[in-house]
Amino acid sequence: MIVASLRARVTSWYVGLLTISLLVFGACIYFGVQRYLEASLQRSLATEARSIANTFVDQFETKGNTWLEQELSESYPQSGNAQVVRVSRLGLGDQYQVLYPSADANDGMSEKLTLPPAVDLQAPEFRRESGSDAVPLVVYAFPYKSVSGARYLIEVAASHAPIAQLLRNLLLLLFILTPLIVFAAGIGGYVMMNQPLKPVVSLTLKAERIGVAELGERLPVIPTGDELERLSHSLNRMITRLEDALDHNRRFSADVSHELRTPLTILRGELEHVIQLPDLNAEVVDSVGSALEEIERLAKIVESLLAISRLDSGGAGIEHHPFDLAALSRMTADQMQLLASEKQVSLTCKSMGTVQAIGDETRIKQVLVNLLDNAIKYTRTNGHVIVSVEAQENNALLTVTDDGVGIPAESLPHVFERFYRAEKARSRSEGFGLGLSLVEAVCRAHGGKASIESTEGLGTSITVRLPRADTPWMAVGDGRPNPPSPDSLYIHQ
Repeated sequence: MIVASLRARVTSWYVGLLTISLLVFGACIYFGVQRYLEASLQRSLATEARSIANTFVDQFETKGNTWLEQELSESYPQSGNAQVVRVSRLGLGDQYQVLYPSADANDGMSEKLTLPPAVDLQAPEFRRESGSDAVPLVVYAFPYKSVSGARYLIEVAASHAPIAQLLRNLLLLLFILTPLIVFAAGIGGYVMMNQPLKPVVSLTLKAERIGVAELGERLPVIPTGDELERLSHSLNRMITRLEDALDHNRRFSADVSHELRTPLTILRGELEHVIQLPDLNAEVVDSVGSALEEIERLAKIVESLLAISRLDSGGAGIEHHPFDLAALSRMTADQMQLLASEKQVSLTCKSMGTVQAIGDETRIKQVLVNLLDNAIKYTRTNGHVIVSVEAQENNALLTVTDDGVGIPAESLPHVFERFYRAEKARSRSEGFGLGLSLVEAVCRAHGGKASIESTEGLGTSITVRLPRADTPWMAVGDGRPNPPSPDSLYIHQ
């Protein structure tokens, strides 16, 4: 599970809120049950005390102590009785005299009751007593005044142990059930989020496939009637606006480039005619020659812009057929040897046997020429330029590496932009910033990709990925890959 995914975050929030809710609910249940049981016990003790006062104590003065003990013993037998009863009378010296204590039938509970202090207890009260076994007793002390004016203290006590045991069992149950419920809810929530997120996953996958060349496609509309449906409509409208803007930009570039070709051709013809006139002084010849160089430079810019525009719009007539990228690289490297020799740069081509790619061989050669021209141009004297071709899964990889001046790190994200040049590595006389843009446009038109790695002062490596036409080094008999022999490694120096 990806922590940063929407499903994980929603499930985490759901589980967190459920955990907090269960803890609050469990605490309310626990303390509610505790309060209810203790209140019930207190009501029971108070009822028993008043019943003893009304039923037995009022007749004590006429029937005597023997009758009281006999009646209370019958009403509160020793076996099975969870309550302890003690009846005391306030005598001389404000001291309580015990008239009836419960027998030792409940684990000595009657012995645990301490005699109350010699004070005049005016109102009923509850108190806690603890005995030798540390089991607390809940005692209800009820002062009672008979008709004759005698004052009595009726005490009824019960053990708190059953309540404590019940609360412990409840707490244990909550501790066991809460994690199980949270765990089950987490798994269930994560699984249940799969269905609502299916449209989002579909939108994401489709959006990933829509590139500059596929803006005519649209995202699937989610017919849910909620925010997801509105989102899909909004994204499709945004793609339409982007498509219109890009189409306008392409048409503008193509129209401007096309319209500039004719006046540039006329200017070049006129200046070539002028420079051939007799009796021109050297200054005029130099000026006309400089103008012709700038016109030639401008013509190359126009041709490159027109080519990029056609590639972006899909109207460049790209052919897709299998060709040997390794052989094309070796041939192009041979043709660029003269330029490398003039710069005193070592040009090396490395390829592993035959690497079949699919595409337009003429356009890919144009990519190679641009990359090698840049690499040789920006490599120092006695430097090295290496062209390598290899097959990797479904791609044919073409890499051009040099040990030249390199490109600053802040410029790397922009090198494939039109007219962009890193100031430290390029000057006006060394290009016009469309070479890598054209490389990137050709790769994109082939369904490939161009990437660059560079360290300033150490060199640059540009990799072009193209679709493979087949699986290289296949055996004729069984169709399984055969590794190349060491002799198949071709190195051209």
